Amino acid sequence: MRRRLVGVGSASAVAAVILGLGSGAPARSSSTFAAGDPAQGAQVWISAGCGACHAFAKAGSTGQTAGDARDLDRWLAPDAARSRLSVGLFAYRRIYWGGRGMTAYGTTLSAQEFDDLVSFVSGRPFSAPAGAVAPVPSLPVSPPLVTASARTVARWAKVAQLPKKAKQGATVFATVGCLSCHTYLGSGKRSRGAPDLSRAGGKGHSLAWFRRYIARPTTLGNTLMPTYADLGAGRLQSLAAFLAASRGARKP
Repeated sequence: MRRRLVGVGSASAVAAVILGLGSGAPARSSSTFAAGDPAQGAQVWISAGCGACHAFAKAGSTGQTAGDARDLDRWLAPDAARSRLSVGLFAYRRIYWGGRGMTAYGTTLSAQEFDDLVSFVSGRPFSAPAGAVAPVPSLPVSPPLVTASARTVARWAKVAQLPKKAKQGATVFATVGCLSCHTYLGSGKRSRGAPDLSRAGGKGHSLAWFRRYIARPTTLGNTLMPTYADLGAGRLQSLAAFLAASRGARKP
């Protein structure tokens, strides 16, 4: 028989601890339970109130609009890569430890609940290793969301002479957070060393390359950029078309 979810603190604290920070940890004994079950982990996610803070499409959670509770679809993989940990082990350590004013749940959730929740979050069966649970280093705060208006997108389309498919991608680019780190024809805010993308299409990259890079930049060595695989094939394709067609301001 599986254990029921034991008592937890505030729902927000449980959720936010996934990407919080702590220090030091007692040793954990080897679990006597089976490896985690993602289906059961989905129930732990709901019972613990993780969606109150974290956006996660698989759970139908939109998260909060303020603070630094990470969007797991966007930041879990790059944060794990920056910490040089698997996604499962990174998530486990973050859930185990508190920090930034959040409660630690290393001694609150059962071993099986941990395995189930991490399995659900990481997308594959997880079984926590025995022994002391080390914290992971602090990570940069997510940049504030920067967007552009429809009028600005129309200006881009005119100045860069974008084809129809690229115009659709320009709208995606303007609304999903790309301008939080990149600039484009005078719009946006440079952050984390991200380049200006006004002439992204002049570097010889294919549409397939752009799709892959946008969806999972960690596979190409970029651990600073969030992943955008959750956008889906259609929006990824249009976003790739937009970048491929971007060659700076063109003369009429």
